[in-house]
Amino acid sequence: MLYMLASQTTIAGKTMDNSIYVALSRELALFRDMDATANNVANANTTGYDADHILFGSYVTKDINEGNKSAMSFDNDIKTYRNTETGSMQVTGNDLDVAIQGNGYFVVQTPLGLRYTRAGNFSIGPDGSMMTAEGYRVMDNANQPIVFDDSTRTIQIGEAGNVKVNGEDFANLNIAQFDNPQLLERLNARLFKSDVPPQPAQDFRVLQGTLESSNVQPVLELTHMVNVSRSLDSTAQFIAAIYDLERKAADAWAQQS
Repeated sequence: MLYMLASQTTIAGKTMDNSIYVALSRELALFRDMDATANNVANANTTGYDADHILFGSYVTKDINEGNKSAMSFDNDIKTYRNTETGSMQVTGNDLDVAIQGNGYFVVQTPLGLRYTRAGNFSIGPDGSMMTAEGYRVMDNANQPIVFDDSTRTIQIGEAGNVKVNGEDFANLNIAQFDNPQLLERLNARLFKSDVPPQPAQDFRVLQGTLESSNVQPVLELTHMVNVSRSLDSTAQFIAAIYDLERKAADAWAQQS
């Protein structure tokens, strides 16, 4: 989103220095960067979390106050993108902890429809359903909930996502794949939605007794947060200095009048 001020302020009959607008565009973009970085740090220990990053660019426009003879360059935070690299694998030994190594998302049923997640810390709900930590049902490859009955003693999950109960074939996890994972809409730290129908995943392995950690690198994120904070501080000081100059210029003009 491009941040530009719709109105122009004039002091002593002259348009406020365009450098303020340029500085404000940078400051607002930095605020979004700070928000994304803080969210990454907060989810550094969230199972299956993909780090968000802001992609920046510059927007050059003509300065209409100079008769289109000069140009201004505004900071432009083009979009948020996710780091979709697989996080590190942590062995838990829990039969209902599963991780996807490679491409793919688990398909789960929510009150608002099918959603997608990389977080495989599942459990068995009161009705026997395989459920996410949020209480959503895990779906099989026919988009039906996986439900265990009282006779279930052992659960084995193979690398292809095949589920065996008491040594017998029982179901197959629905592992979905998207041509462009960046088009997935993040709903929270673990859950995504898509307006584009998924395809069955191809290049993956399901690991039982394992969880995928967040792919956030805390040290790098904290370092980036410090750098963004310093940039925000210096930009705010610059804006304050420009406003001070404008105020002094206005006072001088008023005295001459």
